Amino acid sequence: MNQKETIEALLQKKRYQFDDLKAIMAILRSDGGCPWDREQTHESIRSCMIEETYEVIEAIDTENTLLLREELGDALFQIMFHSQIESEKNEFSVDDVVNDICVKMIHRHPHVFMQGQALGSAQDVVERWERIKVEEKQRKTTASRLRSIPPMLPALMRAQKVASKAGLAQSDSDGERELCRLVDSLLNAGEEGRTEALGELLMKLSIWADAKEINAEFALGQAIERQIQEIEKKECQICEKN
Repeated sequence: MNQKETIEALLQKKRYQFDDLKAIMAILRSDGGCPWDREQTHESIRSCMIEETYEVIEAIDTENTLLLREELGDALFQIMFHSQIESEKNEFSVDDVVNDICVKMIHRHPHVFMQGQALGSAQDVVERWERIKVEEKQRKTTASRLRSIPPMLPALMRAQKVASKAGLAQSDSDGERELCRLVDSLLNAGEEGRTEALGELLMKLSIWADAKEINAEFALGQAIERQIQEIEKKECQICEKN
């Protein structure tokens, strides 16, 4: 089937499947496809992947099912886009991506896919997952495991992952006293030392949040939203008076 016939067949469909998405992506990147899509590289659409991921998170946080369905599709399209670029270079295809994640999930869930590997709790699963991951990546030191945490994560999220993987929360018996000390240190810091003092305080807060099983990134996001709502409320009151 040539490209014209493929397009005609796609236009006749009432419901599309994964192979159709692969065909659409290939057409968009072809010589007869979309000029914008043909020009894109991994680097040029990098920000699109970030944006679409955060829009998925927004849909989850707002419990918007219809929006979640849409945004998951947008995120999937970004995966297809990057895979298509590599397929054109004969490096890998989206089918390889699917295969690899299937292999990984089966390997990391021996309690499901292998006999005699039953686990008693979700925490047991998490601990085994981490052990298997360390073995796969040959990350034998704590530092190497911490380096594997993506540096482009939001800083609070990254800090809490560092705290968790390094076991900082478990070893921090004087966490709340240390928080008070760091607040005093920040308030009394000179101009040159304020940035470092604030960083130390935020890191300690992340460790404390990990110990209390609080999602620091989510907590800050909620606080930001409350602040915006408070500003909106004040502005509405002013408008009503006028």
